[in-house]
Amino acid sequence: MRAAREAQLRLRQGFERFDEVRGDVESLLGQGDGLPAKAVRAQLEEAGELWSWFHESTALYERMRGLWSDLDSGADLEAVTAASEYFSEHCDHCASHVAELDGAINSFLELRSKLVELREKVAPIRERTHTSLAAARSELEHAASVQGKFALTARLNAVSDRLGDLDAGSVEPDPHRKVTDWYRDVETEIAEIRDATLRLVH
Repeated sequence: MRAAREAQLRLRQGFERFDEVRGDVESLLGQGDGLPAKAVRAQLEEAGELWSWFHESTALYERMRGLWSDLDSGADLEAVTAASEYFSEHCDHCASHVAELDGAINSFLELRSKLVELREKVAPIRERTHTSLAAARSELEHAASVQGKFALTARLNAVSDRLGDLDAGSVEPDPHRKVTDWYRDVETEIAEIRDATLRLVH
């Protein structure tokens, strides 16, 4: 019983740390700064399923502990054996899940570090892109209504939507493309629209 209680305590501490680190990662998302929020939240949700197992396991442990406490000195050997086998197995299961949690915690810590690094890398590109977008809008608005202007306006609106999706982190992940690559693509396309606008004006 002492061993099972200690194992359960270590498991609870592991889950509390797991939830703390998971919350740290979640707090970085949804700030409109280009972090891939949709993809990361999918990872967090998948890992969060461990909580269901923890609550079920804890409920069973508490129930079995109650049954054990109710056993009196006249309990038959079969009942005592069944209870002791359960607590022995519970210790083993707790140990394996604590190891699994340690791995998940380390993965989340690494993910958090990568997200912070990514945010720093994206920030200057994102700022340039938004500045360029604002300039492109202004240039198009002041351009004469000549052939090609409306097509460029529609193209710029589409690019603006893409930029909004990037900022929100709702773009589907691509193993061959980085977030910084996507921002550079948008920045390049805006530059092409601005060049085309200049040709319209002149």
